[in-house]
Amino acid sequence: MKKLCLNENWQLHEAPLKWGKEYKSQIDRQTDGWYDCSLPADVRMPLIEAGVIKDPVLSDYCRESEWIEDRSWWFRKTFDGSAVCMEDDIVELVLEGLDTRSDIFINGQFIGCHRNVHYPFVYDVKDLLVPGENEIMVRVTSGLEEVAEEDLAELDHAVCLESNNGGEFRGDGRRSFVRRPQYTVGWDWGPKVITIGITGNVCLRSYKTIAIREVHLHTEKLGETARVHAMVNIEDLCFISSKSCDVTVQMVREGAVCAEAKLEKQLLTSGYNYLDLELEVKNPCLWWPNGYGEQPLYEVRVCAACGGETEEYPAFSFGIRTIQLDTSVIAGEDRNFILVVNGKPIYCKGGNWVPNDFIYARVPDEKYHVLTDEAAEANFNMIRVWGGGLYERDLFYELCDQKGLLLWHDFMFACSTYPDHQQWFRDEMRQELDYQTKRLRNHCCMGLYCGTNEVHWIFNSIDNPRWGIEFSYEHQYGLRIANLMAKEIIRNNCPQIPYWNSSPYGGDLPNDDTVGDVHRWHNALMSKKMEERIEAKDYDTIESKFVSEYGFIGPCCRKSTEEYMDGASMDREGNIWHMHSNVFEKGTVNAAIEKNYLDHPETLSLDEYILYGGMVHGLMYGYSLEAIRFKEHCGGGLFWMYNDAWGEVGWTIIDYYLRRKIPFYAVKRALAHQKFTMRAADGQLVLQGANDYPEDLEVSGKIGYVSFDGKVKELRDIVLKVPAGERIYLLKEKLPERDYAAGTVMLYTDSDAVDNIWLRTDDMRQLNFGPNPVRTVEIRQEGEDKLVTVTADGFAHGVYAKGDYDCSDCYFDLLPGEVKTFRIKGIGGKEPVIKQVK
Repeated sequence: MKKLCLNENWQLHEAPLKWGKEYKSQIDRQTDGWYDCSLPADVRMPLIEAGVIKDPVLSDYCRESEWIEDRSWWFRKTFDGSAVCMEDDIVELVLEGLDTRSDIFINGQFIGCHRNVHYPFVYDVKDLLVPGENEIMVRVTSGLEEVAEEDLAELDHAVCLESNNGGEFRGDGRRSFVRRPQYTVGWDWGPKVITIGITGNVCLRSYKTIAIREVHLHTEKLGETARVHAMVNIEDLCFISSKSCDVTVQMVREGAVCAEAKLEKQLLTSGYNYLDLELEVKNPCLWWPNGYGEQPLYEVRVCAACGGETEEYPAFSFGIRTIQLDTSVIAGEDRNFILVVNGKPIYCKGGNWVPNDFIYARVPDEKYHVLTDEAAEANFNMIRVWGGGLYERDLFYELCDQKGLLLWHDFMFACSTYPDHQQWFRDEMRQELDYQTKRLRNHCCMGLYCGTNEVHWIFNSIDNPRWGIEFSYEHQYGLRIANLMAKEIIRNNCPQIPYWNSSPYGGDLPNDDTVGDVHRWHNALMSKKMEERIEAKDYDTIESKFVSEYGFIGPCCRKSTEEYMDGASMDREGNIWHMHSNVFEKGTVNAAIEKNYLDHPETLSLDEYILYGGMVHGLMYGYSLEAIRFKEHCGGGLFWMYNDAWGEVGWTIIDYYLRRKIPFYAVKRALAHQKFTMRAADGQLVLQGANDYPEDLEVSGKIGYVSFDGKVKELRDIVLKVPAGERIYLLKEKLPERDYAAGTVMLYTDSDAVDNIWLRTDDMRQLNFGPNPVRTVEIRQEGEDKLVTVTADGFAHGVYAKGDYDCSDCYFDLLPGEVKTFRIKGIGGKEPVIKQVK
């Protein structure tokens, strides 16, 4: 395969929406009004650069560019045909991302219409190319303009709109008919920014004699030797003749060939040829999720020789591992929901992933590197790719492979019914799902495919009768795709990857605690009762087998807040502040601050609001993730959400500008690969140990009641042992009868690698821990970093280094007499200021 990249030196022109493809000649005659751009490009990118519009993720500027969806946008590029090998049999034009309704021309010839951002447009253009200057032109619109009121009536207008939930100017019911990233019409966590553009790469690729169309590897058997099956699909480009072909597949690690399989003089017939090869890898290095082991990757090289031509498939990485979904019976109606990797049950922990910008075409590679690094740093071993976004670029999946981040990957359906009773929609979805499952199946990070986000749950007539939806076999409102088509395609393309119909799903009704996964919202932050929204201890009542969504909200740091407000008033009652606050906020942050810290939080300064708001955000995430992990039969806990597409008071722990929010550290501690957790229930103290690592954990320490002032210490020695990769209960005994406003049960470990812990029995402001000053024992320079050692005689809450620093730990609690060392990265010669939350 030869490849010519065509991403550079494009031009963009705006025209009336009614100017369809038949207006190409009028566009050709336009000499003014062209904007220069390179791909990938959303139309807003050159418009922002030219000063025509302001960045829609800042202030309230999103409203100022809504007119963009009511226009047509024409991209054009010229290139020299001499760069194309015209001796090849086919020369394919590949447009990887078209958002969304597109008409494509080559040298004035219309070659096709494309209506789906989730799979590429591919067309053999060899016969249309000329030796000199060639032109590509693409007309792109939002696609929403083609959806009529009559179409929505077929779905009974059953589409979730944030305008019904306090999200003014957010939502568009037409999204159900358009295969675009659904979130771009606006969601609870962001504005309406209808994307339009060529949002992927563009290239010409050419082949002679044969083309290797696809390669699929999967691990069939593990042992001292791993057996890996390879399928290679080679297309014989001659329509009438057969050929003889030699095929080689190699697996390479650290420069050495570890396994090789060959087929010699294989007969190829015209068109596709599916060839199967077996590779034996001796002493295989197994791939594990983060914490459970290493992430070794093999390079896969595939070569085919035919008729004097040699074709090489692009090399890719592959991890040797097996994966299954255990849904076996626990007791009665209760079933497990546990991912099993290499025969080992994995507790899945992490967060939900959304696109990284409301103009997703401009997301730099750096964001993917930072966000996957930070996820691994926060002890994630799973990320859920949410179904209202998009299938991410290749880099994201490669980084997840490298960092041991399993993916729960939704297909792109969210919070809506869909017209799968119409044949054109089913055809689109078949192409989309077939393409994406083939594209992603070789990634060892792929843990589970999921059919939809909340479609089964929201629109069934028992859970939500207000929609008035009654399913029939011929009119399934989107469930046909998830229940039938997706399973068929996965069975054909990647049956080794588990599939789940929806999220939430399982049991008599979706969101049942007995089977499958749940979204814990209506009895938590989305409850109409404020006391349920802000009570951390409610998470101790969870009996779910897997929690794939739940969350709390909090502010970004001051620097990020100032960036996204872009000079607007910081009035927390103002319209712009409200626009950058999640629609479910509804006073929750202030209520949680009042519950845990102080009265009249509305009077706090901005810095105080950010501090206390961040602390309650961290409290809710830290406590809830501990509580979910504490449950013996729960297979995972994923909070909503990890990253952000713009700046707001919202769910995330990493903000739009890649800065850590205060809850980042609470999440990191809660998801530590080796951790102890205490809970009190029915007068009993229960201690759990969790050890993800492949080595057994043995820690000595002291446990018992300690007063917050440190003057009472009723400690006894204890030795704690947790087998490799296990969660077990280590201790269950009567809770001592003591004053739990003045102290609590504390566990001191003798290991610097495992945190000390304390039993939280009440709201923070009900605990009498008083002012216990933190003392800095030592500050040691280590390159550009500083190692800071602190201690306190009594209990010190929320100890932090003031400033936007990258710390190994921050906003942590110190137990009486505890000595703790943490790292501040990149601080150079500055002297850190250590503070604590009062």
